[in-house]
Amino acid sequence: MKNVKSFLIPVALVFLGAGSAFATHKAKASEKIVELGFYYDPSAPAEKCIEYQEVNCNSSGGPVCTEIVGGVPRVMSKYLNSTECGQTLHRNN
Repeated sequence: MKNVKSFLIPVALVFLGAGSAFATHKAKASEKIVELGFYYDPSAPAEKCIEYQEVNCNSSGGPVCTEIVGGVPRVMSKYLNSTECGQTLHRNN
């Protein structure tokens, strides 16, 4: 009986640790949100930071978020002001 207890306790700890790791990963993945994307258009007459749409991107990290707008790939950013866009957005994984 003592051998069974000494075997089950480490096994239970391994499963508890693995479960915690999966729960943490799930919580981090749910933090990624959909952002309103803007792109910079230097040829625009007045407002150069143009609103696009909601994009599956975040501001915390990952590959740079690009979308095809009018057949041209555009880097998505947050809005800063009418003449320039702000922080670059990153694709959700």
